Amino acid sequence: MEECRQIFSSDNQGKALLKKNIALRETRKGERCFILATGPSIKRQNLKLLQNEICIAVSNFFVHPDYTIINPEYYCIAPYHLPITEGAWQKWMDEIEKNTGEAKLFFGISDKNRNEMHERFRKRDVYYLKFGGLWGRNTPRSIDISRMIPGPQSVSIMALYVALYLGFKEIYLLGCDHDWLLHVNKSVHFYPENNHAMVKSGYNEWFQGDLEGQFQDYVTLWRQYKCIREIASENDVQIFNATDGGLLDVFPRIEYESLFM
Repeated sequence: MEECRQIFSSDNQGKALLKKNIALRETRKGERCFILATGPSIKRQNLKLLQNEICIAVSNFFVHPDYTIINPEYYCIAPYHLPITEGAWQKWMDEIEKNTGEAKLFFGISDKNRNEMHERFRKRDVYYLKFGGLWGRNTPRSIDISRMIPGPQSVSIMALYVALYLGFKEIYLLGCDHDWLLHVNKSVHFYPENNHAMVKSGYNEWFQGDLEGQFQDYVTLWRQYKCIREIASENDVQIFNATDGGLLDVFPRIEYESLFM
């Protein structure tokens, strides 16, 4: 797929930070992992089964009642963007620092100074990804988070970048419902909406003016998933969608409970 080829930047911004990521390369080679998103389907699945599994959580997943049982080893936070206010973001970062255990944290490099205000995350193992560039013709056959990579349309894409770089052989998606077109102008997650620090501060994720923007977001997201599917296939990595329902049809479906028999 020609559109799945990425053009990388040659500048040196954040070079030292990105170099740190090299130590993570293929450290989980041959293992399996679960990417834990925040779709409402999560409520229908017994996540206690993940107690001894390697997990990559995203976004506001730490509010899940079984978080300490699952104890994700990795955690991804999508970059700051408008119309999020600085105050709302800072309150969310305080909650993330307090409630994510000892998980290795992954942020966009553009948020480094913002996230480390008030000496936040000083005692945590933090990594940064540099997002930019376009899907083009010159991408390598694998994801390299020690270099610039395309900006993710969803934090689940960011988590897939990390999982592929770590070398997981099998990757299972949970809570990747991606069905927001079925409930336009109504946010739905596995948790009550007011259980998010940014929502408490007034943030509303429905800030686009009409459905055209939503349609464009879907196309971009699906194309990114398909590009990742191609890269995974070229590296003999299997990605499965273990979400209970939802609209994502890029990866083969698998019954979540069957993975523990």
